[in-house]
Amino acid sequence: MNTSTDEKTPTRKPRILWANFYCLMDSSSGASMAVREMLIQLAKRGYEIAILGATVFDADKGKSKLAKHGVFNKDNQGKFTTISDGDLKHTLLITRSIVRGQLGTDETFKWISRYTTALHEFKPDLVYLYGGMISDWDIADEARARGIPVAFYLANGNYHGTRWNRDIDLILTDSRATADMYLERSGIPVTPIGAFIDPEPVIATQHERKHVLFINPSWAKGVSIVIMLALLLEKSRPDIIFEVVESRGNWQLIFDAVLKELGQDRKSLDNIVITSHTTDMRPVYGRARLLLAPSLWWESSGRILAEAMLNGIPALITDRGGMPEMIDDAGYQLHLHDLMHEKPYTRLPRKEKLDEAADWITSMFDNEQLYQEEVKKAYAVGKRLHSLEASTARFEAALQPLLEQKAGDADLVENLKSTHRHGLADVPESHQQTSDPA
Repeated sequence: MNTSTDEKTPTRKPRILWANFYCLMDSSSGASMAVREMLIQLAKRGYEIAILGATVFDADKGKSKLAKHGVFNKDNQGKFTTISDGDLKHTLLITRSIVRGQLGTDETFKWISRYTTALHEFKPDLVYLYGGMISDWDIADEARARGIPVAFYLANGNYHGTRWNRDIDLILTDSRATADMYLERSGIPVTPIGAFIDPEPVIATQHERKHVLFINPSWAKGVSIVIMLALLLEKSRPDIIFEVVESRGNWQLIFDAVLKELGQDRKSLDNIVITSHTTDMRPVYGRARLLLAPSLWWESSGRILAEAMLNGIPALITDRGGMPEMIDDAGYQLHLHDLMHEKPYTRLPRKEKLDEAADWITSMFDNEQLYQEEVKKAYAVGKRLHSLEASTARFEAALQPLLEQKAGDADLVENLKSTHRHGLADVPESHQQTSDPA
């Protein structure tokens, strides 16, 4: 006898494979931190997330989270390991170098082989990545050959041409400015989804509001402007202290170069304190009264600007890239000559622009009523534009049309055969995965 039931088969959550040579646990990379937070939010919502990466970092200082696991032991080189990271697990190839351009052919081959195995074993509905090197093109190409959609995260202005996105179905970015720029430059549609900031490790519990904060001293980030502002205010306003947090940049090397250009022989300034790279920014933001972000290159958004807004910290920025939309009306925008925005970003700013910036900084210390108005604006911008819930909702909405295809349920082997010129399917054998060495 036939029976019927109203019970429905539970709808499985989508499967997403992040596949990229860079390590998402890199604390020196804003892009890595953003993507890691995206995947954490999806995992919390029940999505199945797999991560395949390698020990490639933007800077040596970014290895701190991973170093405690002991993976950088020379005996581990060339092996895969899996690292637990809260709701995520990172399967990583331990490479000889942390520099992307120094990966060997053997390492690239081993990683790509592991990736193609993951496609058939994990059966993702979507492959997600970033990167513009030739081996990154293979990641998207292998997914497309199996009928799996590909999404790409784009958070800088460095991509040119169209080969890098030939096999990409969806390109995501953090700002409307970057989306508009790529549409104008290459005719490429890009979807802005906003910043992804976990408030817990960045929002200070107490605010002293005493320092002018600058993070990541590098030419591209406008370190020359900060040095000259500190020089300008050292004698007239010795009470205003600049705090410089080293991330990827090296403060002393650039400081020496700028002072040499100015004909001065000094190794430090009395109004500057240096803070080493840290993964806990709460004390730093707790000391900050203002944030300086006078970037000279195309800043897609500026993660630190969103963090500053969430902390109610007004910011001084240059009016390029996505920075203006990140702070809206909560701060000051500095307009520099176009030559200042050309590589290698070593030109020094004109005195009138320094005076303009210095006047705003001093007003934020001397006029408390005006300062508190800017603080309120910053908090409002943080709540309106940079909430994690709003960004995640935009992210999910953008992915939905691709995930609804449920590509992982298809016969990936047959799909691969259909794209092969000779109707073959080169499916790698499974690889034995090593355990976490920690």
